[in-house]
Amino acid sequence: MRIAGAMMVPVLLLLGTGASAEDMKVPPGCVPSAGAEPIGGTGSTLTDGFANRVMHQHTGLELVLCPPLAERNTVTIGGVKVTFAKPFYMAKTEITNGQYKRFVMEANYDGRPEVDPAYDTYLAHFRGISIMPAGDDFPVVFVSWRNAMAYCNWARLELPSEAEWEYACRAGTTGSYSFGSAAADYPQYGWATRNARGTTHKVAQLKPNNWGHYDMHGNVYEWCRDDYGGPVPADGSPHEDGKRLTKAVRGGAFTAAMHG
Repeated sequence: MRIAGAMMVPVLLLLGTGASAEDMKVPPGCVPSAGAEPIGGTGSTLTDGFANRVMHQHTGLELVLCPPLAERNTVTIGGVKVTFAKPFYMAKTEITNGQYKRFVMEANYDGRPEVDPAYDTYLAHFRGISIMPAGDDFPVVFVSWRNAMAYCNWARLELPSEAEWEYACRAGTTGSYSFGSAAADYPQYGWATRNARGTTHKVAQLKPNNWGHYDMHGNVYEWCRDDYGGPVPADGSPHEDGKRLTKAVRGGAFTAAMHG
């Protein structure tokens, strides 16, 4: 799931294939998005024929395909070269207030056992006791990693590993940012101190990366599944040792300088 101060980005690994009316393949529980196109020419038979964008029926989230590119299917995390041999889908935008609110209401979620409901900052935000924008199209804020995991369990999706997040963000590019290396272009793609005016912004208002993911830079930090620190698996899976209290976040926030 992708959230402000804390965020997440649900991903859906390709566990099987199906066929749409347009003969595009999609993962179970999904349908092709309006205007979706079949992927081809990636050099991977695992990807060819899959819809580039799908709608996840249980949550209504739109997910974007992250294909294993024939010559650019690696990222380096913590000095480890991670290779992606399989495609996966990741949410097009950060999880919004409206999307998280649906979970809270349908699951009757009050934060237990992760937090004390009387003090959970997001639930205060949900009740209108917050200085951050509460509109449905703004990214949800103040969500803990455990809150994020509760959302994912309800959604039947997963948080991405840090390597999956990096791979999705870069979208086949090799520059300092997902859009290249020119810092002057950052305000076209991400909300940070330079253009955010001290607050979060509605998702998908700036330019997306090459694969169609919005707000990969700035706006709100995004939770990953990994425990912070430790060895990074070379296959792109999350590092989880169960001994660490801190979790990995990526993406930057509206309060941050121009960092990817």
